[in-house]
Amino acid sequence: MNKEIRVRNMEKEDLPAIVDMEERQTGVARPHYWEKRIEMSEAIRPHWASLVAEMDNRVVGFILGRAGELEFGLPGTVAWIEMIGVHPVYRRRGVAQAMVEQFAESAEDHGIRTVFTLVTSNHAEMQDFFSRLGFVQGKMLHYQKEIGSAD
Repeated sequence: MNKEIRVRNMEKEDLPAIVDMEERQTGVARPHYWEKRIEMSEAIRPHWASLVAEMDNRVVGFILGRAGELEFGLPGTVAWIEMIGVHPVYRRRGVAQAMVEQFAESAEDHGIRTVFTLVTSNHAEMQDFFSRLGFVQGKMLHYQKEIGSAD
């Protein structure tokens, strides 16, 4: 039996659940980082772009997203999924898919026709996930330069 997934806008009160999900995934808790990111989300991003998913009356997933105009030489306004996370117990239940679909629907409602995200080249599971949802590898290439010394 599939339980209902409720997707809604992210709020400050979601901070403990988001910190907990990241800590379960990475082993690192960053409450101050997430407090600032949520503040930024509420202040400068379209409110629809940062979402949480609820099941069993608890927050079980999040998307931190944004909209941007004329970034990286791209024409018009585009939407970005910057981070996505799902509580380990609730993975493979459609939580991430429900959030991405809501994100895309909200972007389209605001006249946005393209959604971007970045996935590391060695993270096949995330590549497969986004491919299943209709994302394709884009035309832009990611470049980086390491600076400073590694001690």
